[in-house]
Amino acid sequence: MPGTYFGPYDEQFSDYANGGNANLGRWPLGHTLILPDGREYKFTLNDGTVEIAGRLYQSVAPVAGHTNIAADVVRAIGAVAISATLNGTAPAADIYAEGLAHTNDEVGEGYSYRIRRAMTAGAAHASAASAGVLTVNLHAGENVQVALTTASEMSFTRNRHHQVLITAAPPTAGFAGVSPGVAALDRFYWSQVKGYAAVLASGTLLAGLPVMAGITTAGSVESTKRRLQVVSTGSVLTASTQYAANVVDQNGTTTGLALVTSVSTVTLIDATGGIANNAPTVGICIKANATTEHALIDLDIR
Repeated sequence: MPGTYFGPYDEQFSDYANGGNANLGRWPLGHTLILPDGREYKFTLNDGTVEIAGRLYQSVAPVAGHTNIAADVVRAIGAVAISATLNGTAPAADIYAEGLAHTNDEVGEGYSYRIRRAMTAGAAHASAASAGVLTVNLHAGENVQVALTTASEMSFTRNRHHQVLITAAPPTAGFAGVSPGVAALDRFYWSQVKGYAAVLASGTLLAGLPVMAGITTAGSVESTKRRLQVVSTGSVLTASTQYAANVVDQNGTTTGLALVTSVSTVTLIDATGGIANNAPTVGICIKANATTEHALIDLDIR
């Protein structure tokens, strides 16, 4: 299981080869490194691209066909494996190693179980067909607490530090940290989650104020803000156009705002523009550098 390693300066720049198979590292995924000045990192596996320094990274987005799927057989209390029938997207062996399986509905709902670490290839689980059965082996000490039936609904989730990628704009999964820029493709490295770090800036940042993941620039941070959605019956406002403004929550829920407009029948007002969601705060700006440059951010990624 992940623990804490109090390491020396420069340890955060180490790049580690896979330990025997593609999904096994020197430490468990999420293992913590703390430097003498308190900066904190998590042991992470890169995906198939070279890491870029100062970019914010996220975990792999959940796969719909591996979520809310039916258990294929009964599993008694004490069982140390869980299985379910997939509904699209064939998983490679061990991609869920050190991740979680949870019962999201029906019999046995509300329980989550850690999946085994892949000390040898296939130890966490074998590969499966896109409509086949995925059987995951649970970590030592984990076992089924409430018997599962074929009515039980299962979801499989990767470890957030497994095969991470630069955050999408806006993000599509939880954050894995900021890269120190040392890892070659498919290598293990330390991803920073707390303390001062240089991070790509998008737009104007203000020292002392919080930042969130960039909405328009992948891997960046921008000043934390609320997003306003403007809706009209056409791309250009006229005297007869209906016009509304809403605050958009992270899940897309809108809250209407009072809006007073005066539209000339001669001068047309352009109301086009994209709609963006909010994103979670990832830290506080310490040194505000120009957009597209790297600002100093006091990270607090959970």
